[in-house]
Amino acid sequence: MHATQSTISTRIRELETTWGVELFDRTHHGLQLTAKGQEILPWARQIVSLSERIGFHLGEPDALTGLLRIGVAGRIAHTWLPRLISTIRARYSQVRFDITLGLTAPLLHMVKSGELDIAFAGAPVIDPALNAVSLGYDEFVWMASPELGLPTGRTLTPADLVKWPIVGLSQASPHHPAIAQWFGAANVEYAPHISCNDMGMAAKLIAAGLGIGLLHRTSHRNEVLAGLLTVLDTAPTFPRLEFVAVHQRSNTGALVAAVALLAAEISEFPRPAP
Repeated sequence: MHATQSTISTRIRELETTWGVELFDRTHHGLQLTAKGQEILPWARQIVSLSERIGFHLGEPDALTGLLRIGVAGRIAHTWLPRLISTIRARYSQVRFDITLGLTAPLLHMVKSGELDIAFAGAPVIDPALNAVSLGYDEFVWMASPELGLPTGRTLTPADLVKWPIVGLSQASPHHPAIAQWFGAANVEYAPHISCNDMGMAAKLIAAGLGIGLLHRTSHRNEVLAGLLTVLDTAPTFPRLEFVAVHQRSNTGALVAAVALLAAEISEFPRPAP
């Protein structure tokens, strides 16, 4: 807070004197909010948020300060997240970061519980308590090691793919229900032989010939060029996955709103044609 303990204590006493109420209970070890303190806490947060937004709209680069707790999916963490962090630091030098890497379901839970301020993860987000800003769509294709010996020169269907071992992602991944739905639409059961919680790990297992799997086309372009992975021709085409910046709908702080918009601006995911 860039203030000494004595300064903060003085300001607390001034508030209590001005309003004629005790805001903190001093009978316990450390300070705890009284019932009146809890009652005005939401208003205090609104005051701080409004102050941030005024400074933000007036163009003061130091108006947005504090710790920003970010959750991020591996796809973003290993690609354009560093550029986003650099951009935020260049514009708002007083912001500090606490970054958590995870899958979509746990990240959304942490945003809703207040453990994270914002998360960059896969859609869809259906919880009415959460607000989502689109970051664009990512393309996925089925890949395999050439050593696995899948047939070439013809289009493979879901019924063809299940004849081979499948390397899939855990159920906490946004890809899992999409993959299961893709197979289910063809009346085929999706039952991966290997499941893991990281797509980078899945790619290594697939390149080692342990099975086929769904991977980002652009992320593994080098492995394809090097002959370690082969893109399979499949039908129907696997739908693109939307990525979003998610925060609590009730979180109206200027910092979170600014970062969500910056993420949409920095994102390397393509946007659908209008």
